[in-house]
Amino acid sequence: MTPWFLVTVDTEEEGLWGGRYASHGNSVRNIQQVPLFQQLCDHWGVRPTYLVDAPVVEDKTAVAILRRIAEQERCEIGAHVHPWCNPPLTECSDPRDTYLCNLPDELQREKLAWLTERIADRFGRRPTSFRAGRYGLDDTGARLLIEFGYTVDSSVIPFTDYSHDGGPDFTDAPHQPYRIDSELCRPSARGLLLELPVSVGYNWRDFRRADRWFRFCQYGIRRTLHLEGLLNRLGVLQRIKLSPEQATAAQMNVLVDRLLQQGSPAVVLMFHSSSLLPGASPYVRNDTELQEFWRKLEETFRHCVHRRGMRTGTLREFESALRAPSDTLSTVR
Repeated sequence: MTPWFLVTVDTEEEGLWGGRYASHGNSVRNIQQVPLFQQLCDHWGVRPTYLVDAPVVEDKTAVAILRRIAEQERCEIGAHVHPWCNPPLTECSDPRDTYLCNLPDELQREKLAWLTERIADRFGRRPTSFRAGRYGLDDTGARLLIEFGYTVDSSVIPFTDYSHDGGPDFTDAPHQPYRIDSELCRPSARGLLLELPVSVGYNWRDFRRADRWFRFCQYGIRRTLHLEGLLNRLGVLQRIKLSPEQATAAQMNVLVDRLLQQGSPAVVLMFHSSSLLPGASPYVRNDTELQEFWRKLEETFRHCVHRRGMRTGTLREFESALRAPSDTLSTVR
């Protein structure tokens, strides 16, 4: 099959990088910048997936903006649970509780049920694509997604370990699309849930070998000498996330090419909607950085759509295409 270029946006409130996880009073002014981003998508024939959270679906202006785009079939609306501000609300005094996977099973179910129904009510269609806030999904969450009729998840961040902060460890998860049955990081050919990991890899052809070297640099005297950072600056060993928030356009294009060389059926780009508003995220602090952000997006869109001839669509559309008789899905670990 022709490989797909999938664009996802964590569509959410501002001010989440200062250790502040407020349950009320969250601003979503950044959503007013979404139409400008959508124009860029329209120009390149890209239909993004907006993964919306509770403050967004509770804001009439934000809903009106996104619903207009969705009604014109220019995007997909998916779900994005931020546990601290997603009803039913509970005290979130422990930073570990900002990860959905650390909550009791029943509370996870209740939060997912609330957001699923609210999105269906606001947008006229039940969401089928999901990403957990802070990527905090586990096996329980995966099973709940299947229970609620979701067909796609994109919470896995390959080659990444959040366990030091109480989050999940995705070190050994596949870095290409795979199906899930009951275990989030273990592929199952008959799984009902498609996992579309955010594209993360290295500027080496062999990602697993590169990852072993990357982790080797993080221990002992090598960590003290900042060997990892030195190799990154020299371009010898670069860990790359397909996000304009954390990579240059050149790095993202290298990652896309490496994944295509491996035969990946899709690449997944992500960023936070708050990066569309200067000062609302640490990735875009001012107008100058916003212009660079737009340049990186445009260059990556051009590389994927024009230079590489990739197919574009939403997460839901890709999952539907995989179920077509002519398409098969293999997983490269």
